[in-house]
Amino acid sequence: MNHLDREVRRIRNLTQNKNKTEEELLIIAKESMERQEILSSLTFCLEDEKKFATELLNKYLEESSLESASEKDTLKHLIDLEVLLERIKKQLNTEYGKVNPTIPIAFIQQVTELTNQIMELKDKLGLSRKQEQQTVLDEWNKLKAKALAYYKESAGCNVVRCPECNKLFMLLKDLKGYSAEKTTWFKKTLLYNKKLFELYDQRRITIEEMAIIFGVSKDYIVHIYENEYKNDKERIS
Repeated sequence: MNHLDREVRRIRNLTQNKNKTEEELLIIAKESMERQEILSSLTFCLEDEKKFATELLNKYLEESSLESASEKDTLKHLIDLEVLLERIKKQLNTEYGKVNPTIPIAFIQQVTELTNQIMELKDKLGLSRKQEQQTVLDEWNKLKAKALAYYKESAGCNVVRCPECNKLFMLLKDLKGYSAEKTTWFKKTLLYNKKLFELYDQRRITIEEMAIIFGVSKDYIVHIYENEYKNDKERIS
């Protein structure tokens, strides 16, 4: 028994195919095998992304049939790119949710390039309908709005990261230009000031005052105090 016969036998037992003829079952089996072949040959799709890729594949096959092997390869490439775009969008959303987000320019460039490539492949397959274009455009506009908002909020920030050692430092402006100075407000990427936490440890400043000074929640102060300051204090001792 070959693969096609086994697939026909499998789908024949499904409830939705109860009244299907042998010819109809054969068509369904071929379509099922085609879907499996496309999904199994995707280049970039990880195991936890298979559901998303399957939804994309089913949607596209409902809207257009594949007429050649070339179109099948193009569809594979399209789904691969959409999976990559979704992965980057998730990474961006995670970064935006951090206390001090640092948005790599490369991410924004990748989103732009992937969006353009996806639209080109959809055009090639005849899938570029107005509604789909608007959906991609909406997503892109949302990401662009977030990036612009981040720039406006951080444009005046003088805290920068060294490209060699990846440590944070401050740029202080004088009449002659900029000079690099150490920052006492960060420990790696964490909001941290040793002197303030010493005062807090000595009960000379309250947790409410600490939260106001740092612009964070009281939970954040407790977390940094327990996991960073105390560890530093023990190492010094």
